[in-house]
Amino acid sequence: MLDEAHLCLPFEAMLQIVSDSPDLHPVEAKKQLIPSFKCLSLSATGKQSDKQAFGLEDKDLQDEVVVKRLNAEKLLTLEVKNEGDSTSELLSARAWQLKDSGQRILIFCTKREDAKKIKDDLDKRIKQDRVIYPVNLLTGGRRVLERQDLVRWLKTHGFLAGSLTNLETPAFLIATSAGEVGIDLDADHMVCDLVAYERMVQRFGRVNRRGEKQAQIKVVAIPPKLPSGKQPASFDLTEPELPNAPLENADKAALKQYKQDQKAFDKALKAYQKAQEEHAQAVASYQQSAKAFLSYQAQLEIVTQLQGDASPGAILALKQNVSGQLLASAISEELLRPALTRALVDAWSMTSLEQHAARPGVEPWLRGWLPNKEPETTLVWREYLPWRNDDDSPNTTEVEAFFDHAPIHLSETLEIPVYQVVGALVKRLKHVFKGQELPEKPVLLVLNQSGKMVKEGALTARQLVEKETKDLQNLFAYQQVVIARWLGGLSTAGLLNDNSDGAALVTLDHQWNPDSLRETVGYRIQCVQHDELSGTGWHTVHRFNATLNEQEESTKIWLIQVYRGEKSPQQGDPAITPFNQSLRSHLHWAGEEMAKIAAQLALPAEYVYMLVAAIKAHDLGKNRDRWQTAMNAPSTGRPYAKTTGGGNLKLLAGYRHEFGSLADVANDADINQLPEELQDLALHLIASHHGYACPVITPIDPDAPPSILGERAQQAALRFARLQRQWGPWGLAWWEAVFRAADHRASKNSKELAETEGRA
Repeated sequence: MLDEAHLCLPFEAMLQIVSDSPDLHPVEAKKQLIPSFKCLSLSATGKQSDKQAFGLEDKDLQDEVVVKRLNAEKLLTLEVKNEGDSTSELLSARAWQLKDSGQRILIFCTKREDAKKIKDDLDKRIKQDRVIYPVNLLTGGRRVLERQDLVRWLKTHGFLAGSLTNLETPAFLIATSAGEVGIDLDADHMVCDLVAYERMVQRFGRVNRRGEKQAQIKVVAIPPKLPSGKQPASFDLTEPELPNAPLENADKAALKQYKQDQKAFDKALKAYQKAQEEHAQAVASYQQSAKAFLSYQAQLEIVTQLQGDASPGAILALKQNVSGQLLASAISEELLRPALTRALVDAWSMTSLEQHAARPGVEPWLRGWLPNKEPETTLVWREYLPWRNDDDSPNTTEVEAFFDHAPIHLSETLEIPVYQVVGALVKRLKHVFKGQELPEKPVLLVLNQSGKMVKEGALTARQLVEKETKDLQNLFAYQQVVIARWLGGLSTAGLLNDNSDGAALVTLDHQWNPDSLRETVGYRIQCVQHDELSGTGWHTVHRFNATLNEQEESTKIWLIQVYRGEKSPQQGDPAITPFNQSLRSHLHWAGEEMAKIAAQLALPAEYVYMLVAAIKAHDLGKNRDRWQTAMNAPSTGRPYAKTTGGGNLKLLAGYRHEFGSLADVANDADINQLPEELQDLALHLIASHHGYACPVITPIDPDAPPSILGERAQQAALRFARLQRQWGPWGLAWWEAVFRAADHRASKNSKELAETEGRA
């Protein structure tokens, strides 16, 4: 179910291809076992489609609430200005004219830079009038934490639909496209610039949503730059003639002349090629500017035809009466997108391969090819970087292990164009060390989206300043940049700001809200001196020795602790739980949960038997002293499936219990009696229930020699390939999801089951 489908047409098209392409789904003999894939698109803009659509019917138009909302009073005025006029100044001035209403005033603009200018101008006007009016920004380019805090501001000041808040003063909210969807905004009045039709519909819907007031909407239209009146001059496409080749016995003068002619020709050819490029750019620029102007004219005509009424009913009537060609010209241009093939999906589905030469990034399939899109990066500030000050560079293995246990959390991220980042960070460094020589002090780490450190991704203060801007931009593009908190660079509003120091900066590992750490993040990072921290529900999963003496002993330790209390955000099947759980009990409960799920899915009896048999053996690989000791399992009562933690995961030395389970099920009678095809599926589900074996899994097991381990891992990969051909990428993923669901449910309910078992 794809909501706001008009915003992501390439993604909608991709989903439709997935739904309609037989080669992406199970072979004919298997299709009845897997739920079919269906795509349902939703859009409030009345997006045209040749398929059957669900919408308001005649009887709906008699409903009292529907009528009230369709006829909500939204008085529309359109003001056409001149090319080159300042959008920010005009919108700020028109919003200020509405201040005497004492209501919630929403300002929409296209550019983030204009939003900041509008806020600065309103703040200036408020200061000059010596009043206190709330003003806030709803834009991208803001840390998620502060964006989440904004929701509370919106609620307090009545900007959320259905609010009963009564304001004593006007309140201003300035928004970009971030406010057009995904949030139930409701203002009393609005000022905005002119944009594509579907976006105007979204904006109009953010005013007087319940139809209980009379709203004013002021649209300011500033035409784009007109295209040049004449096409650029064409160039002579005739290539210069090559000089005659010299004779074998030519004299020195002839050879010299030939070289001169050749040099002149090369120069002329280079100039010609440059002229061709300039001509192509000029033509493209002309076409683009002409297209933008024609779109503007169509958008202007659409708003004009509303005749001062921006109610949903008026928009519905307009859509029914306006020509399809005009409407098509007024909406955003659909972006080009790449084709989706089975080979691509197969490459993407090999999720346990960290690198794959034929696996491109998915963004063009989700968003299309965005013209002139600036590369972005994700910024994160942390107090603790796993990089000892005395080391020239951090240990890559230590860095990746650290972020594997304390991964980047969405709430601490700031996504922003790369070109804005480099200059801000360099300015901060020069300010922090003003008048001093820049030290070799760790300042940032660059990780890819999987949490792995990129090549040359560790920079000290001196290295950051000495690197070329272009090199830094290439290094940061589409990566995660973890910045030391002491550097600063983030304002209290969550915006990148080279004037903001790090003293008051809140980070996930420094003064973050404790309730959020427990209930949302799920882990915390603490610095201790030798002794471990304790706390109800917190369990240590990783240690980093922040300082080392000559004897390689640590005097300062950073602990990563996960929360496994009642409100733990941890989903799935964590090995660390609030209590110890025997392996026998966990496998028994998992089998019961699988039987329930399989029955609810009405699967054939042979598949139910296979699933239950597989899940009763999926964790047998935990019955190794190596695993039990690494997880700090009690010495008595072993083997355990779940422990309270506090062990040392380094002792696993790469061992995966799923890989061990593959060996242990060799003597399982229930699995051995399965048909070969079902046995294949059972073994794959066992190997992949934590995401590995798609198609690779590390061949490490203390109970077998390397030759046998290599064969076992190879068979896991071949098994994946066979099943992928039979079930298709989404069909096989569906089986994996069913299998994990039972494992997760058994883990979630294990405490209650354990108490029941104890009473029995």
